[in-house]
Amino acid sequence: MSIDALARAETAVNGKLRLFSLYVDFAASTHAKWAVSAITKLAGPGWEFSAEMWNLDSLNASEPIRKMIASDAARADVLVVAASSLDQREPKLIVWLDSLALDPNRSVPGLLVGLFGDEENRSRELGWMAEQFIYCARQMGRGLVLHWMESDSTNDSGWLAEEMAEFLTRKRALGSGTFLPAKTAGVACIGNPAGM
Repeated sequence: MSIDALARAETAVNGKLRLFSLYVDFAASTHAKWAVSAITKLAGPGWEFSAEMWNLDSLNASEPIRKMIASDAARADVLVVAASSLDQREPKLIVWLDSLALDPNRSVPGLLVGLFGDEENRSRELGWMAEQFIYCARQMGRGLVLHWMESDSTNDSGWLAEEMAEFLTRKRALGSGTFLPAKTAGVACIGNPAGM
């Protein structure tokens, strides 16, 4: 293979990745931004990205805005949801996630990434939140990664690498016309969160 062919193969765009983030509180917005950055680095330069980020309070907007947010989230390849404090349940978040039905136009199962807590917020509601995310991921036909965000969590994205690699392999195979059977929505629980 010539050097030009190798360079073209290396720089060819594999496709488009849609990333969508929803954060519950300000501290969680930092985790969501970090996750989107980590995902783009893990995917590499061969992908074209689109990313958007919304606050949970945005779901109180007008009906057209709420529909637009829900539509964009349902179409996202990777949906990142971050909540640093879980001292109380977030039923509004779960109702919203549950409303994101399986997208009939999705040919590759997406991924739901739940980022919970931080070093100082070991929560009593973590178990409840994890159960809700597992249920919602299955309803949406998405793989699921749950991660407890401790102080050193943003130093290493290895906890996300395996799930992203599997997802990108399925997405690349679809683009090349190769059929790979979809993995059933599973759960990768990383970081040994309390109560899980």
